[in-house]
Amino acid sequence: MVTDANKSSFSEKKYQRWIFSIFTVFITGILTLILFGCAGPSEKRAEQESFEQWLQKDNELYSGRNINLQKAVQPRQHNEPAPLFSEDATFDDYVRYAVRHNPGLEAAFYRWRAALERVPQVKTLPDPQASFGIVIDQVDGSSEYMGERYSISQMFPWFGRLKLRGDVALEEAHAEARQFEAARLELIDQVSRTYFEYAYLHQAIAIARENLDLLIRMESVARAMYRAGGASLSDVNRAQVEIGRVEDQVRSLEDILGVATSELNTALGRPAHAYLPPVPAGSSAKTVTDLPDYSDEQWITLAKESNPELAAARHDAARQGHAIELARKDYFPDFTFGAEYARDGSARMAMMDGGGSDMLALTVSINLPIRREKYEAGTREMTARFGEATRQIRSREDKLEAELKRALFNYRDSRRKVELYGGTLLPKAGESLRITEAAYRAGDNGFIDLIDAQRVLLEFALAHQRAAADGAQAFTRVQTLVGHETGFVNQ
Repeated sequence: MVTDANKSSFSEKKYQRWIFSIFTVFITGILTLILFGCAGPSEKRAEQESFEQWLQKDNELYSGRNINLQKAVQPRQHNEPAPLFSEDATFDDYVRYAVRHNPGLEAAFYRWRAALERVPQVKTLPDPQASFGIVIDQVDGSSEYMGERYSISQMFPWFGRLKLRGDVALEEAHAEARQFEAARLELIDQVSRTYFEYAYLHQAIAIARENLDLLIRMESVARAMYRAGGASLSDVNRAQVEIGRVEDQVRSLEDILGVATSELNTALGRPAHAYLPPVPAGSSAKTVTDLPDYSDEQWITLAKESNPELAAARHDAARQGHAIELARKDYFPDFTFGAEYARDGSARMAMMDGGGSDMLALTVSINLPIRREKYEAGTREMTARFGEATRQIRSREDKLEAELKRALFNYRDSRRKVELYGGTLLPKAGESLRITEAAYRAGDNGFIDLIDAQRVLLEFALAHQRAAADGAQAFTRVQTLVGHETGFVNQ
């Protein structure tokens, strides 16, 4: 018979076990926080390369060419919101500055780095699960009971699933790396378009102003000859009309120059209103060298091998291929292995030996992938995405071929025009103007012939500068499409 004294002893032991169990769970929780809570990510990680570190060790850009940024960029002066470029800054200096300061390129870099950090995350097993419990009641109310339960378990995905997840993430990281390279080449192309447009407008304004000065001089000659009776009033009027036309052309070019300045500053990562110095004369022609003498087929083959956007599309297709295999793994279960330790205290055991009984159990559990229609739909989705990715490759190849042929045509056509205008037409137009002006002074030609000769000279001079700018822009576009920006540009 259980006496009151024994009941009192049981109650005291129960109370002690309550206190011990709560204390044990509390200490275990504190240790878990200390061990795992302090194992979070460090603020400084060797694997996480910053954009600035990439710039410091980048040896591919310009193949190690010695481009001195300090020569191109001066310290800030007065209240200028961005560093001033020196007067002798070259196109290469502008490109280097843009690569270092354009926020869009920096964003592409960090997208690549973020994709790299996904690889170790998806290849790692999920965190193990630990649980602690205190038994505070039992079904059989006729006996006293007290105890604790501890368990730990680890889930293991089906064979090969972790590797496939890593393959998917790695292909995505490779695609982002190629997209970053494409963004860098596109930025150089953008700087090329805006820089050489900016250079052309400066030269066009200078040429137009020179022609304006020439027209003013011609107008004064016509006025003097009119006073002397050697010309008519219509000659003076024609000269004044032409002066007005060229003045309007100069104002239009100056307005467009403001737009070009804003676009170039945007490509450089500077405020749109920041000051830029005039580009030295002949910059477009000095920057470009001859492209290798390849046929169109050779250029297209090179582009398909090296174009970063096309390479990114291939990595995306490979990623979707791995995703199909990963989706097929959903048909198989995941396993969870665990161990459980329980310490039970009962009144009956306590009466016999004054203690409780312990229990250790091993557990295995699996999920049941019975929703076959869901997994079939997932596999069909990944298969469709793989089909999309492969068609995207074909579409990009076709688009690349068309764009490259257009860029090569523009480059060759521009080079031909530069030689035609610079070597033949401009010298002849200048000589024709001088002869026409001398004949007009002698009374052999009319003033309309002189105006026509001046217009031809202005048109040829502008066309020459336009061809030089177009050639430089097409030159860089070819490099962008091919995927190589090194080895073509003069220092």
